[in-house]
Amino acid sequence: MTIDIIAPPELLANSISENALNDFVLLLQSGFPGSAITMNGSAASVQIVLPHITESSMQKIPSTSDEPVRRFLQYPDHSYKWISSRHQGLVVLHLEAASFEGVSCALYGLLQDKLGYLFYHPRGTILPKHVSWPLPDSFVMEGIPRFEKKGFHLHTLHPTELAEQLFDPDHPGALAAVKEYLDWLARNRQNVVQFYLVRGVDSARWTAHAGKIVEYAHQRGILAGIQISISMLQQRAFQAIRLLRPFPSYRKQIDRALDWLFQVKWDFVTVDPLLGEHLPDLSRYLPSTAAYLVRRIADEYKTAVFLSTHVIRGGKEIRGEASTVAEPDDDLPERNLNRSWNEPGVMIHTVMCYSVSEPEAPVYGNRNLRFMLERAMAENTRRESWFWPESSYWITFDNSVPLFLLPYLDVRRQDMEAMEEIGMPGHITFSSGWEWGYWLFDWSIARWSWRRVENRGSADPEPFDSLYVLFPGSSMNSLWKQVLELQNLFLKERGLLKYMSALPPFAELFWPFNRPFQPVPEISLRTLLKSGGETGFEELNRVCGDLADYANGMERIIGGLDEEMTGHPPLSDMAGRLVLFGELTRGLKVTVLRARHRRLTILALAAAMGTGPREKEKSRELLAQAAATRQEALELVRRQEKLYRYPVENLARRRKSLTAYGFGYLYPVSTLFFWEREEEQVRRLRFDAFFMNIWDFGRILGLGGLFR
Repeated sequence: MTIDIIAPPELLANSISENALNDFVLLLQSGFPGSAITMNGSAASVQIVLPHITESSMQKIPSTSDEPVRRFLQYPDHSYKWISSRHQGLVVLHLEAASFEGVSCALYGLLQDKLGYLFYHPRGTILPKHVSWPLPDSFVMEGIPRFEKKGFHLHTLHPTELAEQLFDPDHPGALAAVKEYLDWLARNRQNVVQFYLVRGVDSARWTAHAGKIVEYAHQRGILAGIQISISMLQQRAFQAIRLLRPFPSYRKQIDRALDWLFQVKWDFVTVDPLLGEHLPDLSRYLPSTAAYLVRRIADEYKTAVFLSTHVIRGGKEIRGEASTVAEPDDDLPERNLNRSWNEPGVMIHTVMCYSVSEPEAPVYGNRNLRFMLERAMAENTRRESWFWPESSYWITFDNSVPLFLLPYLDVRRQDMEAMEEIGMPGHITFSSGWEWGYWLFDWSIARWSWRRVENRGSADPEPFDSLYVLFPGSSMNSLWKQVLELQNLFLKERGLLKYMSALPPFAELFWPFNRPFQPVPEISLRTLLKSGGETGFEELNRVCGDLADYANGMERIIGGLDEEMTGHPPLSDMAGRLVLFGELTRGLKVTVLRARHRRLTILALAAAMGTGPREKEKSRELLAQAAATRQEALELVRRQEKLYRYPVENLARRRKSLTAYGFGYLYPVSTLFFWEREEEQVRRLRFDAFFMNIWDFGRILGLGGLFR
């Protein structure tokens, strides 16, 4: 079999379509190992005919909002249509697309949606092995983007996979690793990337490194953005000003910072106005300084600028439980700008595995996040607005425990549908780590950001679409749905996430540092200890029962999954799929052991509060069982670490970092640190933040950022 690609010369002269075509040819060669792949040849059994792209065809996507909002960062129309037919024994696929970006998206859409290529991870692809052309002679398939701009924010304030590679040009393989990720974005038809800049990068050399990253992003049709702060203290975020160094002026500090930053051709910049989480919004306290920063980015550098939001409510919202939507007379910096193309946009943030519409989302002291949905609806009618949800939270909530939380699939899909319905033009996912199955969520979100219409019938992916294409079968699909239902019931509705997650770093500090972040128990174990069990013991009995029920129920489902996979018919790259299946079910098995471990430490504390020797001995026995459970989980961790896609020394060991953390983001997992700490807290009856502490509070709080 010969597959010939008819590519007009302008496609080979444009970096976006040329890069996609070169990659497309290599992928076809891998997936059709016995076939000849040619470009602009003569004879072929399958012919792929690509369109001419002209200036008149390169149209921007019009605004999808009903309101007359001027959109910026307009991206070329990158929808596409494949039309297949057979003529005298020759299969011909004609592509209709209006831009180089559309050609790129179409090539990858054909591979992933029709030919069985699965681009699930920047360092992992499932390749089919075709011996003949597998598609029907006649079909029509359209790819329609749900959002004009779609992609990922790498939260590099955390020491995740690419943090050091983005910041340090001397890190081994730095540029190649970032390009590898940009290729993954392009293969999944994403067109936006952003990361958060930290202070402390090599100012003399970093901009050249960043310039190469942005240049390659543009060659792949990807808009590149950076996030900075006005003067955020925590986690070593890059600051435009130092608050305690007002001389010669804040404006001169801003000028110097931006002159340095814009040695790189950023497409957009997001400005974080907070001094820190639960700290003041500097756009209210320093409105003229904040407005100057926004104006300089927009007017001087002709670059789109966004203001970030957070789910922390303050001021009148706390007092009156009102919406956080700013009123027109609010003295915010953006109100001082002329309403023109350079008015700042807004990034609508949500956190953890909670949607913007569900009734209970106990994060950052909120009852739910519906006020952010209100804000999204209001902001989208007056300025460029992008939705900015999380696919992981790190710190002490999910992949750092570790917990594999399928509710992320559920809520991110719900929110995407809600944002599409209100006409939101952008969707950029806040990503904070890919191991322990969290690559599944980023990949699924990327897949959902496109609508596929085939032979005039919609083929929109369901929440479990990615799992289904990896491990097809109705019985298997039903079992994954049972996992989600069980986790939604016990972890979210019955509140076990408060106990199965570890306590965040500041939760055990004294007021005012013990502000709410992730869900935490209403009654802490320290309070329970002080009360001698008179307060909250009934609730903990209920929790222990739920933890046992969750563990037993999940264990049964995992057994069903293992049984189904054992008898599964062979698939292409079955060995690779089995590795992924083992990785995901291992994540579920760890959540089972985590539930059992947490139950044992709670029961051990209850026994330790007894006064007699029998109770003390019972506590020691329970702690011994907890330690044995932890050791069982550590065996799973050791097996999982062998599968990490990046060096384990970078991900899961202590090391130097430009972030605020002296280790990779999976270092707490490597020893199940949080599990062991909970055992020792009960053994020694110590529940303060400085007991077995791995956090550098001074570096995380970043008080030095006030003046240096």
